Amino acid sequence: MYAENRETIVDRREMLRVKCKSLAAEARIIRAEERRTHGALRDELRNHRVLVVRSEARHAYLAYGFVRGRSYVSMEPRCEIAPNWTRVRAMLKKYGPRDFVEPACMNAPVKVAA
Repeated sequence: MYAENRETIVDRREMLRVKCKSLAAEARIIRAEERRTHGALRDELRNHRVLVVRSEARHAYLAYGFVRGRSYVSMEPRCEIAPNWTRVRAMLKKYGPRDFVEPACMNAPVKVAA
């Protein structure tokens, strides 16, 4: 996103949006390949999709929401597993504005849904 003068880059939210889209496409591709295989390979593909791609997509969406000014509660009103704030911070540092103020929820414990 550019500043008013259309020359200075304020943040790189478009790159983060593309990352979110590519992770969603990767999950769709892996799911399609799961249907075509069987046995141990199918289990490996599913584990990669569920454990790696899904968590990376969640953290990318959280970082994208923070860059857009949304609160954590509005993005995840209920959660069962607290996010990896270290990963979200890394994405905010890479894609967010230089003067980004870290939300208080990153330091406070997350309320877990019962």
